[in-house]
Amino acid sequence: MPKTIDYPRTTYASAWEVAEVVDDTGGKCAIETSAKKLDRKVSGSYKAIIGSAVKFGLLTSKREILTTTNLYRRIKHAYDKQEEKIYHREAFLHPPLFMQICRKFRNRELPVHMFDVMLIREFGVEEINAQNVAKAFVEGARMVDILDERNVIVDVDQLANQQTPRKQLASTEMPTNLFAGTSTSNTGPTTSPKPESIPTTTSYTNSISPAPSLVPPLPPLRGSDAVSALFGLDTDDLEDDLDTDSTTPASEVSIPVPTHSPTTGPPTAVTLPTPAPAAAAPQPTATNGSSLSYSIHISGPGIETQLLLQDAQDLAIVSILLEKIRKQLSP
Repeated sequence: MPKTIDYPRTTYASAWEVAEVVDDTGGKCAIETSAKKLDRKVSGSYKAIIGSAVKFGLLTSKREILTTTNLYRRIKHAYDKQEEKIYHREAFLHPPLFMQICRKFRNRELPVHMFDVMLIREFGVEEINAQNVAKAFVEGARMVDILDERNVIVDVDQLANQQTPRKQLASTEMPTNLFAGTSTSNTGPTTSPKPESIPTTTSYTNSISPAPSLVPPLPPLRGSDAVSALFGLDTDDLEDDLDTDSTTPASEVSIPVPTHSPTTGPPTAVTLPTPAPAAAAPQPTATNGSSLSYSIHISGPGIETQLLLQDAQDLAIVSILLEKIRKQLSP
């Protein structure tokens, strides 16, 4: 049974060159394709370089197909030169033999002049490969700063603890809002006031509960009453301080009619039982201190009017309006 060779027989630089060629083809290619790109033939020496790239952890070889590894991609996409050298050192120490040599000669001088013999006697390297392995170790160790100019090997375990690659540059936390205002007074946090609820008063006829979706109609603009325009009444000259609140139930409208003169006695109120959506009781208004005038406000679907009554003939208009309301309310 042939002996399994678990150490690279070529230099780290040659192995890295083949890995770059494979990466240029998309990270995966056949052995023949990589050889053509390097203007080489698929010979024993070229397969030795591929074997070294596999030993260094830069490539994987399966069924004559070469693929770059995650370690190679970490080296390629390093943030800076320092991190790149850390990953190169990791790849160089990937073969167990090279890691064993570094730990045996940590902080000691490596006998470079007789290193190939030592590999044969102490590390079990075949004699035919000893010189190439010794050359590959010395060149690669100098390239990744493991072997200094005095041929002293650094402590790789301590060096790995001191120099760790960066995990990330960008923080995963959301940045704080730099535009948020800061309070300089100690008055406590400021809370936005809640909108006050607006009470809504709605009058309904005959105590019938309306549907929840019904919204009370907004009062029309002053002076744009269609009913008043129909009967030739102009409400633009009404006083702004007239009280238009409803003071009587929706089922009846009280219209005081003066039956006596202002000097003989008070007026007599006549009640007309007419259902209306909403009606305001007329209020007496003194005009020049000699006569009385009354105002009546009637509002409902299709009707929004306010009449000014100064004589008994104006009651005919009120009667017409109430008759119209009665017809609309009749089933």
